Amino acid sequence: MIRVKIQPRVDYAKKIESLGFQFNRDYWLENAYYSFSAVEIAQIEDATKECYSMYCSAVEYVIQHNLWGKLAIPEYIVPSLIESWERDDLSIYGRFDFALEGGAPKLLEFNADTPTSLFEASIVQWEWKGELFPDIVQFNSIHEALVQSWRDINREYSIDRMHFTGVLDSVEDLSTIAYIADTATEAGIDTSIFGIDQLKLDSDRGVFLTPCEQDELRFLFKLYPFEWMFREEFGIEIPRCNTRFIEPLWKAIMSNKYMLVIIAELFPNSEYILRAWNEKKEYVTSYCKKPIFSREGANVTLVKHNEIIEQTEGEYGEEGFIYQALANIRSQDGMFPIIGSWVIGGESCGIGIRETNTRITDNMSYFVPHIIE
Repeated sequence: MIRVKIQPRVDYAKKIESLGFQFNRDYWLENAYYSFSAVEIAQIEDATKECYSMYCSAVEYVIQHNLWGKLAIPEYIVPSLIESWERDDLSIYGRFDFALEGGAPKLLEFNADTPTSLFEASIVQWEWKGELFPDIVQFNSIHEALVQSWRDINREYSIDRMHFTGVLDSVEDLSTIAYIADTATEAGIDTSIFGIDQLKLDSDRGVFLTPCEQDELRFLFKLYPFEWMFREEFGIEIPRCNTRFIEPLWKAIMSNKYMLVIIAELFPNSEYILRAWNEKKEYVTSYCKKPIFSREGANVTLVKHNEIIEQTEGEYGEEGFIYQALANIRSQDGMFPIIGSWVIGGESCGIGIRETNTRITDNMSYFVPHIIE
């Protein structure tokens, strides 16, 4: 994996804005790309498949051993999570974040519920490659996988209309929701988009309603974390509503960072897994402390040889923290890259790279395209 400096395309900002990428400035700079070998891509693909399998096993472990308190999941929602898992409710997507240390990819975390950086990984870097490197391969079948996954879901559920919701005031979230809705439309599904603040509840019947307050919401894609939904006033109604959520309810288990501790215990010999603990161990001198619920690298502390080397602020951590062995991410041109590996419909299908000049990847990171040489 080599970072290659490059001259940005003339008027590249206008080109990608024409694709519908509206939050690109100071995020997509197009002054570099990452070059991978075919062997490295095969390693990432293998790691993605194996990590997804391990997460599925870990969900079973959580259910069998009633570890809901460790994951800070409310008791009232537990039966619904188990039912969702046992029904095998279908999932669209997730993103594993890996560090490359020069050997096997090391799992940092799994963004299983509300992963972003999707549109740029699927469409924008593909368009970039098509113009600059038309004869070179990119690990990217994300768009095709999304459309096929929606077709599979529609075949299973016979969707009358899929509603999409999230925080539409966020340009990034709105762009992600609009793109995913477009892939559903391409799959032949009728779609609509509304803000999470417009979600209505008929408390007498225990059903969610469309913003017009007329029709029951039978299918809902939400770019809004389950842990937030469980805290909303309507959260208590989720177990008795008939709404089928995408992502499914069982993703509330996978998206929890305490799962990193469980996976480290279940698979201690995996080459992809960093050791992780639910409390600070005296013999561990280099580690990453992160909340079990958090977003965009907030409230993370990196410690090396018992010295804090980086730290971020934020509003997370009330539910507790986990401690993960510190990954040795190699800096290239002063930047620290993280590989986001997408799993769609349960299959590995592409990557996107984010980088910053710090070791903690946050909402100020850059997205950098890639090719395989």
